[in-house]
Amino acid sequence: MKRKVNPLIQAINRSIESSKNEGHALITRAKKLEEQRMIIRAKYQEGFKNLSEETATTLYVTTNGYIPTVHLTLRELDGFKDQQLTQLLEYFMQYTDKIEEREWAQYLNKDYTISCDDVRISISAYVRDGSPTCRKVATGTKYEEITTYKIVCD
Repeated sequence: MKRKVNPLIQAINRSIESSKNEGHALITRAKKLEEQRMIIRAKYQEGFKNLSEETATTLYVTTNGYIPTVHLTLRELDGFKDQQLTQLLEYFMQYTDKIEEREWAQYLNKDYTISCDDVRISISAYVRDGSPTCRKVATGTKYEEITTYKIVCD
């Protein structure tokens, strides 16, 4: 007769197995990035060379998807025609025409996703408050009716 395993032990064993699988996946992604490092560096480093330390507050690379993603945050820009931002976008246009733009007006922010063959570039650009060229303009109001709940037990 097979002995029944305690549910807590089963949960612990599943967690251990899951952690091992996640570790293997991390190692695999790190190796893939290591293989691509020189190609990505040679091809794209020129685009990042003129970043200002005052506005380029975050720059890091993730390997969660099929290809590496370079994440860049630009803050305190004078506007979305800021030379730093436009130079970056123009630079990457030589590699792809797949550039998506998403606007977040309430934050004076635009996100750009640039999909190249071997890397994805994600740029979050924020315009500073008091910008001479950009401002938030109210276009209307929006009211949402949200149902609220409480628990009632008999």
